[in-house]
Amino acid sequence: MESAKLERNLKKLSKIEELSGVKILHSLKSFNQNSVLPQIASNLAGMSISSLKELEIAQKAKSKYLHLYAPAYKSHELLTMLDAVSSISFNSLTQWERFSTIESKTSMGLRINPRLHLPIPDYCNPNLDYSRLGVEYLEFIETYKKNSNNFKNLEGLHFHALFQSSVEGIITLLEHIEKEYQAILPQLKWLNLGGGHNFTDESYDVNSFLKIIKNFQSSYPHIQLYFEPGESVVKGCGDFITTVLDIVTIAGQNVAILDTSIETHLLDVAIVNQRLKVTGTQSFSTPYFYELTGNSCLQGDIIGEYFFEHKLNIGDNVIFEEMMSYSLVKMTEFNGMEKAEFILK
Repeated sequence: MESAKLERNLKKLSKIEELSGVKILHSLKSFNQNSVLPQIASNLAGMSISSLKELEIAQKAKSKYLHLYAPAYKSHELLTMLDAVSSISFNSLTQWERFSTIESKTSMGLRINPRLHLPIPDYCNPNLDYSRLGVEYLEFIETYKKNSNNFKNLEGLHFHALFQSSVEGIITLLEHIEKEYQAILPQLKWLNLGGGHNFTDESYDVNSFLKIIKNFQSSYPHIQLYFEPGESVVKGCGDFITTVLDIVTIAGQNVAILDTSIETHLLDVAIVNQRLKVTGTQSFSTPYFYELTGNSCLQGDIIGEYFFEHKLNIGDNVIFEEMMSYSLVKMTEFNGMEKAEFILK
């Protein structure tokens, strides 16, 4: 990680907070390295967490505001966390009915699936009709109309509908909210508009974002807006450096074996077949074509095929770009999930 680039991102995000009045929460599921989190916590409004493990990490970093969300809660863990966080989103009406009446100072909210039709890969698209993430918005609205008393302590709605989105994404999301939730907006204290906001990308139109937010706030001054931009906090800040251990030729193709494994370090490759950016490669044909593979005994430990600008040699570094968000977390405890316990009976 390059600390100067992280500082640049944090300054930009802090400026967005200052100029717009929104609050930006760092999502621990995207980056959770203890040595850096205090710096992030001191620059942003707070953090979003998913588990007891992440609560401990955020508290250690001295985060000011904590928002809790998980697809489901274990009751004993929720009771431990509830008064330690500032706000919480429940993922289903079942969880709302079970837990929202617990006596607590924590602000209660509900995650909604707005089912927006946006170009997002299926593996991470929370808008799908069959998504388990959030209450389908028409079901929520209908349930609210039938018995609004069941939601008298509802103070917030949580949407996570975007993916690496430009400013057009927030326009789409706010238009949906203003159109569909007119009966509910007057009682709310906050809206969590989730992640997928590409705030620190050079092409992101901050001025248009500020105008959109100011316009919404003029209509709903009582509602605090929260964002969880995820990878934007550490975007462009760091790479993953590997080393060529051997180069073999198989069926006429050069195969480079690296000191890594998709099973250990590159789960995005293993799970969603993501194509990674590699320094010194081209999208067009060159004489230096290599299949990059891992050093495990799994035949399918294949990272991908790349055209390099120069010949690879044993001992060379192969650098995977833009690897600071999610990759590190996924090789440890994604969403703060504890490792399975081994018990010998």
